[in-house]
Amino acid sequence: MKRILTLALLLVAVKSPVPAQDRNSCAAFDKAVKSTYDFKPSMLTESQKTSKSDAMDRFWKMVKDDPDRLAPCLRTALQAAAADRWFCFDASSLLVEVDPSPSSKALQVRSYTAADLDDVDLRDWVSLLARRGFEGFDVSAAASRWMAYPNAHYFLPEHGAYEVKRSTGALFIFGSMDEGQATPALIRILGEPKHPGREDAVSLLMSQATPESLRALKQVDASSFTGKTRSRLQQLLTRPTLLEARAKPKTTREEFIRAFQEMLNGDSSGFMSLVASVPDGEKDVVAVMKPEDLPLVRKVRRRIIAGGNQHSIEYYETFTDILMALVWRAELVK
Repeated sequence: MKRILTLALLLVAVKSPVPAQDRNSCAAFDKAVKSTYDFKPSMLTESQKTSKSDAMDRFWKMVKDDPDRLAPCLRTALQAAAADRWFCFDASSLLVEVDPSPSSKALQVRSYTAADLDDVDLRDWVSLLARRGFEGFDVSAAASRWMAYPNAHYFLPEHGAYEVKRSTGALFIFGSMDEGQATPALIRILGEPKHPGREDAVSLLMSQATPESLRALKQVDASSFTGKTRSRLQQLLTRPTLLEARAKPKTTREEFIRAFQEMLNGDSSGFMSLVASVPDGEKDVVAVMKPEDLPLVRKVRRRIIAGGNQHSIEYYETFTDILMALVWRAELVK
């Protein structure tokens, strides 16, 4: 009888993994969530925004002051089927701050993807997703939403009020992703006749510079695209203008590899030094890099575009030219 009673108690413990005290804490936490995130930002007046911002600051402080106890409650609340979209958008970043694990970041990506874009700061939204894309997360669903959003644009005040338009924001997100994830997602968009981002998708697919993207492009029906896009596609599939390797390179393969690896580790000084000493160094990259170096070159390109400004675009285009010169073969587009 004693063994049976012990077994019964163990079974109860298995069915109730959260201690009663913690369940009570989460119940109080859930009430705090509902009282704090009971609004839609785009519907507030300026004074109401200030008041709600203060309330969210208090909520964040509460969690950050006791993360061991409240982070599990926060994660559970974010995963609830009926969770408010604004709460998920805002509080998923809080979760990543107190627990920067891959699972927290994956939940953040899902929360950002589902967010009402009328409510969010679009620059922060795009920038975060681009960073996660570079880290290896699949952010293609969010990028597809961005490309279908009617008000998809924002400005960069510190970069001369540069306007990030729909096509540019799509480049920041899709360009930051591994091409193995981005290319299939772009092909899916092209397969949706009514998707408003189809023309942007074909342009992005042309910049992927992979055998898979080139093979896919030859199957594209370009009849609905603008004349400029049709012309670019036709040229890419027939006689593209490719970078020519310098006969006598000024920079060695070892110098490029070292600078690229340093950049991926957060130090761009070596790369910028190479750019300053040899402004047309892309001709040397094409000359000295080997097929096994392609993943490194692609990763550097993803790192650069995740920066999310017009200078990132310039470097991205240069690296696209490099990759296309290394990848393009006539047999891929026949």
